Amino acid sequence: MRTSPLMFAAPLLLGALLSACGQSSPATGGRPELPTDSEVRHPAAPKGTPVFLSLLTDANESLYQTSVAADATTTKVDPLALGNKYQGRTVPISAALPEDAVDVKVSDSAAKVLLLHWVMWQDRNSNGQLDDGENLPLLTHDRVVYADRAVSVTFQTLTPDMLQSWNFALGWSRAEHFVYQPLTTQTYRRSLTTNGLNRFELHQPTPITSM
Repeated sequence: MRTSPLMFAAPLLLGALLSACGQSSPATGGRPELPTDSEVRHPAAPKGTPVFLSLLTDANESLYQTSVAADATTTKVDPLALGNKYQGRTVPISAALPEDAVDVKVSDSAAKVLLLHWVMWQDRNSNGQLDDGENLPLLTHDRVVYADRAVSVTFQTLTPDMLQSWNFALGWSRAEHFVYQPLTTQTYRRSLTTNGLNRFELHQPTPITSM
């Protein structure tokens, strides 16, 4: 079954903006065009010092940042701002997997990817930069992904106990998160799959899927 918004952050979660189009364009060097109607949904932004949304790498490097209006619950984001920022940042897909991944099966071991995640934060010291302690307690399990070719990978992790699958289209995309636990086993099933809906939803941390 699909997880509820309060439990496992349903597939409409924000986690990453862009989605790969079905056709390529010479204007982007053969890469799919990035759609521009993307948004992040979130709890009402706090008042006071400025609030921002940032799109971060796993190393917490910010590749995109936009301001959030006080009390706003939806913020438009611009996928085109990412442009070629994947250059020099992609890694072989095997290197992007969790360290404890086992039984790895990948469709193309030469594929390279970049995974990004959304963070909402309040600039308490007004320096315009995300510093320690400024993150708001929100997350999304969806991701913004760049893949230099279409690729699929399956693997298992032991902590948490999950069978996982990733399926990414060529170019930038929103990778939708989905997780469930079959009634007959303690092993969860989890996936990240390219989805055309460019809507991300920041929510309170949830058990298991927050690991």
